[in-house]
Amino acid sequence: MSDKPISVVVRYNTDRSGTLAVAPDSLETPIWSRLKLAIRTKKIDHTVSDGEISLSWPDTLGVVRELGSKANQVNLHFRFIPEGIAADKLRAFAAQIKKTRAQRTELTAQLSPQEIKERLLVLGFTKRTLKPFQLRDMTRLLALSNGANFSVPGAGKTTVTFALHMLTRKPGQHFMVVAPKAAFQAWSDIVAECMEEDAPYDGDEPFTLLTGTEDQTREALHSGATRFVISYDMAIRQQGLLATHFATTETHLVLDEAHRMKAGWNSQRGAFLLRVADDPVRRDILTGTPMPQAASDIESQLDFLWPGHGYGLEISRGKSPRDVLGNLYVRTTKQELGLPKAKRHFIDVSMDDGQLALYSIVRNEFLRNYSKQISHGMGDVQFLKARKSVMRLLQLSMNPILALSAMSNDDMKIDSGIVDLVLEEGHSSKMRAVMDHAYALAREGQKSVIWTIFTDTIHSFASSLADLNPVFIHGGVPSGLAIDPASREGRIRRFHEDSSCFVLIANPAAAGEGISLHTVCHNAIYADRSYVSTHYLQSIDRIHRLGLPPDQETHIHVYRSKAPPVIGSIDMSVSRRLVEKIRNMQMLLNDPDLHEIAFDEEESADPIDYDIELQDIVDLIAELEGRAVDVPPEDE
Repeated sequence: MSDKPISVVVRYNTDRSGTLAVAPDSLETPIWSRLKLAIRTKKIDHTVSDGEISLSWPDTLGVVRELGSKANQVNLHFRFIPEGIAADKLRAFAAQIKKTRAQRTELTAQLSPQEIKERLLVLGFTKRTLKPFQLRDMTRLLALSNGANFSVPGAGKTTVTFALHMLTRKPGQHFMVVAPKAAFQAWSDIVAECMEEDAPYDGDEPFTLLTGTEDQTREALHSGATRFVISYDMAIRQQGLLATHFATTETHLVLDEAHRMKAGWNSQRGAFLLRVADDPVRRDILTGTPMPQAASDIESQLDFLWPGHGYGLEISRGKSPRDVLGNLYVRTTKQELGLPKAKRHFIDVSMDDGQLALYSIVRNEFLRNYSKQISHGMGDVQFLKARKSVMRLLQLSMNPILALSAMSNDDMKIDSGIVDLVLEEGHSSKMRAVMDHAYALAREGQKSVIWTIFTDTIHSFASSLADLNPVFIHGGVPSGLAIDPASREGRIRRFHEDSSCFVLIANPAAAGEGISLHTVCHNAIYADRSYVSTHYLQSIDRIHRLGLPPDQETHIHVYRSKAPPVIGSIDMSVSRRLVEKIRNMQMLLNDPDLHEIAFDEEESADPIDYDIELQDIVDLIAELEGRAVDVPPEDE
């Protein structure tokens, strides 16, 4: 072996990708094998050709960080040699690595709360006074090069982030927020709510909403405006334009509801944001639920904030998110907001005979099809079918007529006797109980929001509760102006202002973000719930948020279908999984409110109907299918 170390050339390409290259006579060396092994082990998207490995620039940084220690370079007899602009980028990356590692354990404030207030006043930020917890979060975020704000909804994440922008922006720098459409209004309003008119340095410039064609977006970005809001979907459709913009214009990039990129490289939005992560001069993420399903959800968000640092990899290898993050995030809890605790109630309702028979048949079919596959591994096709079956059980737990309609397209044959009884029963006992509850609250002059995950069930409730003058929201209801009664915003406005509108019926996936109901509604009724903790937690926050008086009671009513112990209730399965996911977030965020939510869920009685045994169900199904054997009268 030559005494001269092997050169591994690092390049930053014009398309913002990276290249790791060795000379042709170095293809049999240990370092070349180790480079390929490191990339394959981490399942990085890459191509190999003629001694060159092409991969994303953030992944290039990760490989350099992992293998670039002095010990590795000595042991593997190589050196990383950056070319051109890659040299400056690697120097900046090394400095950021060192700084961020130190900040994980000890964070030094750059400005005091008083200095923050004084500087904001000078900039014209006079209409809104930051609260103590917001100033505390500001001091920490200003000390960080990039930041994560995991505060609960209502804590003012939008206000804090806008104030952060005011204190960190430089002349000509752009400020871009990627957000769900539901958050557009909050960002559109924030300037007028915080800034005085004619504030210095164009501090009162409004946000430009990027909702048009790519040509219109290009024109807006070059119009002299500096503040922009764009949706996740639009960002994907115009990713080439945005990527070029981030690479050529200093931009402070913010992801609102950042958990929407949790799929990382496995989704279009995640892959795009990870590819451009190294270009913005500052990055911030905002979400009250950074880990809606599992610890893995936060991996891509950390890799977006600190590309190449390996924080996502640390979590994937089992390190706790709290240990990985250290001081690199802020969180304001509901307890710090001074909110009175919400009261949670669990109401278990027994299934009607037809519903129970149909539920039992589908449950048994599910076990036959998937119980063995789970233990032996399940492919993508089988997983999709299993997930469909789970949704079918959730439908049956809530709305068996809806489930029957969906099952008409399946191969499963259901005896006409069962179908007839389900149709005769009509609304399930749980649906009837939910509607009775809404009526009872209305008689007391109280409004309620009914949450359900199925669009057809939303329509069923809206039709059956017509005399309560309901409004409903689901994914098919468009966003628009509050003066448009057909729009999402118009319906929310009517719920607020129309005293005869007693019920809002909504899907948490469509209405769990970006709306406030706490001034008019203090009762949330969950007809059913999904396995997604974000949907549950954020929907609670629509009525339990900052602005409630200290004596205001907030009630969360969770309805669950009771089932015999030998059959099992899918609502109990949902409850158990929500507890696990909420506990995971509690461990990261050290939030007592998350502890209370999980504890109440754990302490609630199981929705088990001990009055029904397995043989009772067998006999019921046989009776409905016309297979029951006559027995002599009891007095014979």
